[in-house]
Amino acid sequence: MVFNGLTTYGYLVVAGRSLGDDGYGTLAVLWALINIGGFGLFQPLEQEVARATAERASQGVGSAAVLRRAAGLGAVQFVLVTIALLVAWPLGLDGLLDDRPELLVALVLALGGFAGAQLVRGVVGGHHLFDRYAWYFTVEGGARLALVLILAAVSVSAVGAYGLAIAVALVVATVVTAAPNRLFLAPGPPISYRELVPSLAFLLVASLGEAFVLNVGPVALDIVAGDELGTDAAGVFLNGMLISRVPLFFFQAVKASLLPSLATLAGQGDRVGFRNMQIKITAAVAAVAAVTTVMAWMCGPWVVRVVFADELSRNDMALLAASGGGLMLMLSLALGLVALDHSRLSVVGWIAAIAAFAVVVSFDFEPFLRVELGLVAAVTAGSLVTGGLLRQLYAADARQR
Repeated sequence: MVFNGLTTYGYLVVAGRSLGDDGYGTLAVLWALINIGGFGLFQPLEQEVARATAERASQGVGSAAVLRRAAGLGAVQFVLVTIALLVAWPLGLDGLLDDRPELLVALVLALGGFAGAQLVRGVVGGHHLFDRYAWYFTVEGGARLALVLILAAVSVSAVGAYGLAIAVALVVATVVTAAPNRLFLAPGPPISYRELVPSLAFLLVASLGEAFVLNVGPVALDIVAGDELGTDAAGVFLNGMLISRVPLFFFQAVKASLLPSLATLAGQGDRVGFRNMQIKITAAVAAVAAVTTVMAWMCGPWVVRVVFADELSRNDMALLAASGGGLMLMLSLALGLVALDHSRLSVVGWIAAIAAFAVVVSFDFEPFLRVELGLVAAVTAGSLVTGGLLRQLYAADARQR
């Protein structure tokens, strides 16, 4: 994750200097859309495959049947999403992507890469093969950085080429991680679509909520600011998010191991161990979030200036860091609900988060402040609701005992 984070910064720094402010602003919107769509639509595949794989592995059986069913659902999702994007293009998506059809192609290909990547990561994560999981992020980050360095070296200034580099890196990392690995073929009891679809449906809503809160900033700013701030504002906002939310890169490693570990404890009926692990993770995440917010206020503007040559205030950086820390806290709570097979309850928190964001961002503040306060309100509301639901489950379990 350290390597992937560093290569992500490297990719964006090189792309920003090669494309200029306007081109980088458009790439920032594409980056946000890829991550909202990729994580939002296809992360449920990883979560459900990881949960089912971990549960079956604890019983000594394979999960090839789970992978086949999930892959079929993922393919249907991808086709429907592609159709939706083609329909949305003349209805406003073209404006967001600066009327560049090549960026639509990059978006579609990247979403397809995400679909395959989430399936593969679900299997290796469910089997606790975190060396393979780490290898995925290493290859993905390295391939993306290598491609953008090649583009910069030959003086390519087309935004579409830098967008396509994201999609190519996703595909390369997926193929490398999946092969050779016999776990994908390990036989086990059959599973029906009826067993997967309800959980995936709830996880889809929750995942879209997560991806929305995580990545909506540049897109929301582009919408609420209009022509007030210029086309480069989305790129500046993205750079501030990247610097202030460094812990979120590392939290991906925690998240990858936390869900299978909690699912294993739940499958074994060890509710005491489950609750203890949940409390420790939540406390650690809250502490990291507090420290990160203070550090962002103190040093964030200087780091953004040095790395990206952009200007953001201390308050901007602190609010962005607080929203990132709150998101980590909410995720650590929501994964507990998913591991307990209460995916439907995890949806409630994300709905509360999106509603809070929509309310606050409608206030008549300066555009940057509107989006920043909206993100903080979103993670605060979502964490309170999700934590309350998880506490109710613990209390109900205690009464049963």
